[in-house]
Amino acid sequence: MNYNINFQVAAVIITALLLYHFLTQKKLHNANVKTFTYILVLSGLYILSDLLGTLTIMNYTAEDEGIVMGILTGIYLLDILIPYILYSCIPDSHENEKKSGALSVICAGITVAMMIAVLGNLGSGGFFCFDSNDVFQKGTGYVFLYLYALVYIVLIMLRMIRSREDYTPEKMSIAGKFLVIEGVCIGVELYTGYIFLSGFGLALGLIFLYLMMNNPGDYIDSTTGAFDKRYFDNWIQEKFTKGIEFHVIAVELFMLKQINKVYGSSTGDLLLVQIARELQNITGSVQVFRTTGNCFLIITDSLTEYEKNRQEIENYFKEPFETDGEKITFPAIICGIINGEKMEKEDVLLAYIEYLISLVKRADETVVIQSDDRILEGFRYEKEVEHFLKTAVDKDLFEVYYQPVFWTKEDRYITLEALSRLKHPCMGMIPPDVFIGIAERQGLIAQIGLLQFRRVCRFIKENEYMMKQIKNVKFNLSPSELLKPGHSQLLIDIVKEYELSPKYFQFEITETVATEYSESFCKAVEDFTNAGIGLCLDDFGSGYANLNAVLRLPFDVVKMDRSLLTGITCDEQAAVFYHSIVTVMQNMGYTIVAEGAETEEEVSLLREWGVDMVQGYYFSRPLPEAELLRLFML
Repeated sequence: MNYNINFQVAAVIITALLLYHFLTQKKLHNANVKTFTYILVLSGLYILSDLLGTLTIMNYTAEDEGIVMGILTGIYLLDILIPYILYSCIPDSHENEKKSGALSVICAGITVAMMIAVLGNLGSGGFFCFDSNDVFQKGTGYVFLYLYALVYIVLIMLRMIRSREDYTPEKMSIAGKFLVIEGVCIGVELYTGYIFLSGFGLALGLIFLYLMMNNPGDYIDSTTGAFDKRYFDNWIQEKFTKGIEFHVIAVELFMLKQINKVYGSSTGDLLLVQIARELQNITGSVQVFRTTGNCFLIITDSLTEYEKNRQEIENYFKEPFETDGEKITFPAIICGIINGEKMEKEDVLLAYIEYLISLVKRADETVVIQSDDRILEGFRYEKEVEHFLKTAVDKDLFEVYYQPVFWTKEDRYITLEALSRLKHPCMGMIPPDVFIGIAERQGLIAQIGLLQFRRVCRFIKENEYMMKQIKNVKFNLSPSELLKPGHSQLLIDIVKEYELSPKYFQFEITETVATEYSESFCKAVEDFTNAGIGLCLDDFGSGYANLNAVLRLPFDVVKMDRSLLTGITCDEQAAVFYHSIVTVMQNMGYTIVAEGAETEEEVSLLREWGVDMVQGYYFSRPLPEAELLRLFML
């Protein structure tokens, strides 16, 4: 009998091309790839042996019966084994793990039974044999080989449908096409008996499977060619699950935005590509991940490699980069973490990297920060605060302390600044800059602000007699509050709810936020002005804000940042600078508040220069409500 082997030849060619592409192209490194490698090798052997088996059948002679029967038996054993392997490598949804485990045991039993039956064919001929005319004959059990394969196709389809949330629609479509093609090929082969299509269907299926499980293009950052965060998430989770030791080097390109502004985004992209390639060259690995626009991660398994790579990366960033004949300084923050597996979770690891980066003050040179026990303890402290913060918001556990502001003209307190405080039941008082920073990152700062402002209004309402002695209470507004549409009206409504005069309040706006001329910010300023609430420019001199932009806003008071006080008692230039700013701002009609006064010498100079108000520990630290009331009773 003549058989059509064209499809088998095509299957061998397709598989060989796929194997070549797989070996020469960038590969992923995860459990799926290992499984695919195993399936690819096994399937390639099956497709090749299937072709050899057909050629052997076509050239069969009675003298070669033993060899031919052995080859065909091996082919059919592979034919039985491959569907089971493919079914086993498809992960099932978490909810069906127990049912899946029981079904896998049943499938394994059936697979073993089928393999034993095929081995028994050597004696019985129940599946296949050669008749006296040297013609290949299919036995009564032969049809079970096809039914067996079709059953596994149905089982694989059902498992993927149950786990469809783990796959993209495109991958579900690819897997479905593979299964349909293989099912049709098996059906045609069963029906015709001489057109061998199962190997061809398997070769096509390998292509689809490669696209679904192992296509690196799905996980490549389009700009740099490094692996993206999506792949990192999957890849690193396997490390955590298996408890494999690894070490992390994070490279934060903190000046990327400035590079894009000065040289253009195309130059910035070229530098990113150059950096990604060099990081791969230094590490000798393709396992370089771009997890954010500014950050690359390198994972090493060996501590020796970690130390070597970190040093070489540091040296690399100390030299200027050259592009289009121009040398560009492009510093980085390099963070090192030994035994990253101790983080236990991917999101914790990334959060720790962000924490390390936040510890470094931005500079014009490359900085290396190495994780240690002290830093890790600080990170865990912040994570505990982060966890506690949600409870504090839900139960309104915050307190308000008030720091009196001294009026130099009449030697008495003239105003108060309301300051948020939070006490942890075990860790004690949490520094404001810690919980406020976390609240801003979590998007809770506006909610906390409303809770605190309501507490301030309640305190003033209960002690309104104080407003005969003080001019107003200053309340800090964060950037998130000022830029959030409608938030200003919520604050005004609280004042109305407590039936208090808007003149009792003055909202403090930091220098940097004052230059944010967004629609929401301008609307907030307009709302406060129309309501009769005063505005105070806070932290003046702490940054590089445009003075003209700041002065266009209707501020009544300007608070000089405490950093400007540094050295005024011993540095003549610092003293002249501070005095000059005070004079200029007062001549423009602003009331001046000096923040951070702690010594008598500082206060004497401030009095001499005619500073209107002074705030600092020299006069009073922030006080809880009870102590503040006692102070004013005196």
